[in-house]
Amino acid sequence: MMVSVFRVCIMSLMLFLVSGSVFAGQTDNAARVWLERMAKALKTLNYEGVFVYIHGKQMETMRIFHSHENGVEKERLISLAGSAREILRNNDSLVCILPDSKSVVVEKSRPKNYLPVGLQRVTRDLSKYYHFHVMGDDRMTGRQAVVIDVSPKDVYRYGYHLWIDKKTGMLLKSDLVDEKGNAIEQIMFTQLSILDSIPASRLEATIDSSGYKTFRQKTDARPISKLRVSNVAWKVIRLPAGYMKGMQIKHGMPTSRKVVEHLMYTDGISSVSVYIEKMTKSSRMMKGFSKIGAVNAYTTSVAGHFITVVGEVPRAAVKLIGDHVRYQP
Repeated sequence: MMVSVFRVCIMSLMLFLVSGSVFAGQTDNAARVWLERMAKALKTLNYEGVFVYIHGKQMETMRIFHSHENGVEKERLISLAGSAREILRNNDSLVCILPDSKSVVVEKSRPKNYLPVGLQRVTRDLSKYYHFHVMGDDRMTGRQAVVIDVSPKDVYRYGYHLWIDKKTGMLLKSDLVDEKGNAIEQIMFTQLSILDSIPASRLEATIDSSGYKTFRQKTDARPISKLRVSNVAWKVIRLPAGYMKGMQIKHGMPTSRKVVEHLMYTDGISSVSVYIEKMTKSSRMMKGFSKIGAVNAYTTSVAGHFITVVGEVPRAAVKLIGDHVRYQP
């Protein structure tokens, strides 16, 4: 149940996530300006709308209310099809209410505002691994939009096509694009209203969760800058160019007492998680590759531990990382 619970939360927050000819003379700088404007709009605008999230053969339809008042960012998402659920966010606090399992999941939300941080704060270094281009104009959700292309320079990351509202800078549609140019994950507003403010009542849960079981993820977080090398037993000795360690924590699973080591690597846009779990006599885990939508996973074993590498990255990336995890006490 733990995997499905967190998958629901992650998928629901992905929103935070062409036609037209390429304009001659449009540089990376023009694309950066649009991405910066989009990042500000996603965080600071007050809006409500309906969006669809398509991943693999599945489609989620969600209603969203987003508010930014006096420096406080709040959000509420409600599923409109399938299993009923609500997701509430207050700055970095995240609550998922799941009536089917009569459970509530409470955790810290990552400050990603629907898209990878790198797409909201494009640095010069990212140009070593991605091309950024203004593709042209289009119309989306009844609004005039500019289309931005973010394409990787190697086989270890995916690209993006982004439709940005010309008037407000709001993200209207996002396609995650594989190495063949196919959209493998899509997020698109079908309705969108930009408002002066969002009534407080629209940011409160409507599902009565009294009597539900609450799961809280406990973490033993250690900032990378404060880690002593002698204490870091698990390492990845080879990474795709540009990937760096962004986090290393130990945390318990919300539905059991099992503790896993969790390492996260990112190039600023793409990110990969490495989960290390000690084998037991009753351990049963499929080795090899698996895939759900845009998420690739690769499982192997090292030094009596299962190693699972997961990320919205191509298969080549999870295999390269998984094959180079080492225990170095």
